[in-house]
Amino acid sequence: MSARVITRQQHLAARLAGFLYLFLMLCGVVGEFGARGNLIVDDDMAKTIGNIAASPHLFRLGIVCDLTAFAGDVAIAVALYVLLSPIGKYLALTCAFWRVAEAAVLGAITLNSMTMLLLLDPRYGHAFSPDQLQSLFALFNDTHDVGYTVGMFFLALGCMGFSYLLVRSRYVPRWLAAFGLFAYTAMFVGCLITFVFPDTPYGLGFYMPAGIYEILIGLWLLIRGVR
Repeated sequence: MSARVITRQQHLAARLAGFLYLFLMLCGVVGEFGARGNLIVDDDMAKTIGNIAASPHLFRLGIVCDLTAFAGDVAIAVALYVLLSPIGKYLALTCAFWRVAEAAVLGAITLNSMTMLLLLDPRYGHAFSPDQLQSLFALFNDTHDVGYTVGMFFLALGCMGFSYLLVRSRYVPRWLAAFGLFAYTAMFVGCLITFVFPDTPYGLGFYMPAGIYEILIGLWLLIRGVR
C-alpha cells in the first residue's frame, strides 16, 4: 500500500482531538461526579433537595461543566471528521452527525437540572407538598439519567465509526484503534441492555472501557500525533 500524505490540517485536527478528549473528560467527571454526584442521593430525594438548596452554586457549576463538555463534543466531531474524512468521507460525516446528535440530547437534558433548581424557588416550590416536591425531583433526576443513556447511544454509534476509520487509516497503532472499536461497541451494547432492562446493575461496566480508551487516545494524539 502506498504511503498516505497527512496534511497540516489533519495534524492540527489530531492534536486538537487529543486535547479535547482529555479536557472534556475532565469536565464530564467534575460535572457528573464532582458536583452533581455529591449532591444527588438517588434513593433519598428529601436529602437531595436539602443538598441542592444548601449548595446551589455547586449544582450550577456542574451544569456549566456539562454544557462545556457537550459543546466540546461538537468540536471533537469536527476535528475527527477533518482527520478521518480522507479515509472514508461519508462514514466520517455520518459519525460526526451522530456525535452532534449526542451533544444535542445531552445539552437538552440539562433542562432537567435547571428545572430542579427552579422548583426550589418559592414561586414554584410552595405550590407542592413535600411528597409532591420529592416526586418531581425524582422524576427530573430519572429523566436526566435516561437522557444520558440516549446520548451515550449516539456517542457509541459515532465513535464506533470513527474507531473503524482509525483502524483502516493506521494513523495510530492498530491495537489502540481496535481497542476503541471494542470499547464503543461495549458501550452500544450496554445502552441497548439498559433500554430493555433498566434495572441492570452492570450499566457502568459497559462504559468503563470507553473511558480508558479516551484517556489513551487523547494522550497519544496530543503527544505523538498521527503518523
